Parts: sequence; structure tokens; C-alpha cells
Amino acid sequence: MPGSDPTDEPADQRAVVLAAAHRCVDLLVRTAILDDDGDPTWPAWETGPEGAIGVVAGRRSLYDGDAGVVWSLTHLGEALNRPDAVELAASGMRALLRSRPDEPDAPAGLLVGEAGVDLLRRGRASRGWSDGSDLTDGLAGILLSLARARHHEEHAAAVVAELRHRARVEPWGRSWPDHRLGGASARPLCGLAHGASGIVWALAEAAAAWPRLASSALELAAEGLEWEATWSEPVRGGWPDLREDGVSWPDLWCHGSAGAGAVRLRLLELVDAGLDVPWSVETTRAEAEMAVQRCGRAMGDAADRAVEGGAGAVVAGWTLCHGAGGPAGLVALAADVLGVPEHRDEALSAAAAFVASAPTDPELWPSGLRGADGDVSLATGVAGTAVLLTDLAVPGVVPSLPLLGAGGVRGTR
Repeated sequence: MPGSDPTDEPADQRAVVLAAAHRCVDLLVRTAILDDDGDPTWPAWETGPEGAIGVVAGRRSLYDGDAGVVWSLTHLGEALNRPDAVELAASGMRALLRSRPDEPDAPAGLLVGEAGVDLLRRGRASRGWSDGSDLTDGLAGILLSLARARHHEEHAAAVVAELRHRARVEPWGRSWPDHRLGGASARPLCGLAHGASGIVWALAEAAAAWPRLASSALELAAEGLEWEATWSEPVRGGWPDLREDGVSWPDLWCHGSAGAGAVRLRLLELVDAGLDVPWSVETTRAEAEMAVQRCGRAMGDAADRAVEGGAGAVVAGWTLCHGAGGPAGLVALAADVLGVPEHRDEALSAAAAFVASAPTDPELWPSGLRGADGDVSLATGVAGTAVLLTDLAVPGVVPSLPLLGAGGVRGTR
């Protein structure tokens, strides 16, 4: 693991990373666009097949809109003692909750819809529906939001039943094709964002929230895990991205070992909290450790590239969804869940190497989207990176980034 720049001393690495986290918050504060009422929004990128094509404002989503920035600033302001961030987050939250869309076709999912905005509501959630099944814009994301808030149990039960109805019986377990698409594009996927891992996560959280739903939700989750296990490959260290004909084995949070591994670490947390699951916990632990090994290598390789070629050599930078922030976040999470503090030290060292090689202004750091310079979003930009850097510099003051806050803050030692 690289450590010659800035130093091999953890205390110095924390200082470097913490200073960078503060600079990220500075960027989030200065890029806020205030309307006549003082309500903030942030610039977001429109994307096309080749990457970013233009900037818009007023996007609500958790993934790449105002909800994600507000979620980050809410935790960063308190953790870093930044009254400017606290105030901006509060006004942003009020604006989002005051202006809920009335359109019946407004997105309802977790990452790109109103279920993500509900994460800001501190114990409240709305009843949404979707023709999709996944975590991004489907029923799984809605179910996860309901379970977090512990609201609308009857609606949650209907979502679990519908997820069973939409699942396809496989030779081993069940999968979830996207019935909104046609041909090969509808094939079921692995992973957190659009695949079985994200659906399993939502089902497990629902089982933990409502014991009455546990039997049906966990039986379905077990079948999802069984199907996804048929695709896992220990030699490659993870699960494939099945979206394209040429199958790849990424270490990403959205489609790969970082996201699937984070789900399995969360399943271990829920078991430790008393959830009685109908699958092998040892298998879940083995799969999580496989993902941690893969992501540890990817994180270390990214840090080496930063030291040798500067931050620009790290494609997608230290962002959550497409960059090294996903693997680094998983490694840090594993330190707490698996009880291996050295994992967090390695993640800190890698982040310090990246920060020391990067421009002082985070606006110049690589984005998770091609051409999206200055991206401030949670998933592909500075907001998510800031949360991860803070978690590494000051363990125990912000929630887990890969799990979007599930399980509360962690990392105290």
C-alpha cells in the first residue's frame, strides 16, 4: 500500500485527509445556487452515451441531485463542526420536503426518485410504486426506504409480495428480469444498483423492521442470494456485470464487488443484531471477504496510479459509484463489521495517497462521469467523496457511505 506521500504516519494521513474533506465541504457550500427565497440547489450533469453533455439545476435525486448533497452536508456539518454546512443542509432539506412533485409518473425509487428524498425525513416515508424491481428506481428502493422509516407495514408487505411475483424461478434460486425492457436488455443482473444484491438488501431490512414479514421476505432473499452465488467467481473476486455481451468483473459499487460486498456485510450486521436468516451465514461471510480482498487490491492499485501519475490517472477519482471510493468504502466498512482494524488503516493510507497527488481544489478532481468537471453529487462527485474522507479521518462521526447510512455511524475504536 502506498504511503511515501505524504507520510507513513496515520496521524499525518488523517490530517491530510481531514483537510481535504473540509475543502470538499467548501466546494459544496460555494456551488449552492440560491433562489429568491434562499432555497439552495446544486448543479447536476445531464449525460449521454459519451458522458456529460450539459448542466442543469433542481434535480431532486439522492444519486446525482440535491437530496444526495443535502444528505452529505447534514452529516458533514455536524461531524466537522461546520455551521455553514449545517445551515445549508437544513434549508436544502426544507426545500426538498416542501416541493414534493405531484406528477403521478414522478420517479419513486431510492437512488433516482422520491424514496431517496425520504431518507432526509428522519423517520417518515411515502408509499410509492414502480414498474421496476431494483434499488435504483424500483420497488426494492421503495421497500428499503419504508424499512428505514418503519412506516407503512401493509404497503411494505405488498411490495414484498410483488417482488416475489416479478421474480423468475431459476435452476438455482430466483432472479429479477427488468420487464420494462426487451430482449437481452431485460436479463437479470447481479449487484447493488440494478441487480439481485440490492433487492436482497431491501428484503432483509424489511424482515428486520417487521417480524411479521420476516418469513416471506427472507425466503425470497435467500433465493436471490442463491441465484447470485451461481455467478460469483472467487478467482475473479466478485460478481459479473451482465449488462453487456462482453461480461466483465468490476469492483464498482453500482455493478460489482464493492456494492455486492457491502450488502453482504450489512447482512452480517443484521444477523449479529438478531435476525434469524435461512441461509448459510458462513457463506455470506466468505463472499464478503472475497469482495474485500478484490476491493482492497483495486483500492491499492488506484492509490499507486495516483502516486505515479497524479489524481488524473485514477479514472473516476475517489467517487462512490464509478471510482475508487466504492472499493475504499467497502474496505473501511469491513474493518468494523469483520473486526479487522487494519482494513481501515489501509483505506486511510490509500485515500491519503490520492489526496496528496490531487489538486488542492476538489473541483478539479476526476469525476465519476466522463467530462463532468466539478461534479458535486453523492454518487459520482465530491459530496460522496467528502463523506468517505471524513469517515477515514475521524472514524465514528458519519454513517457508512456504501450502505447510505444503514446501521448508523461506525468506526470508533
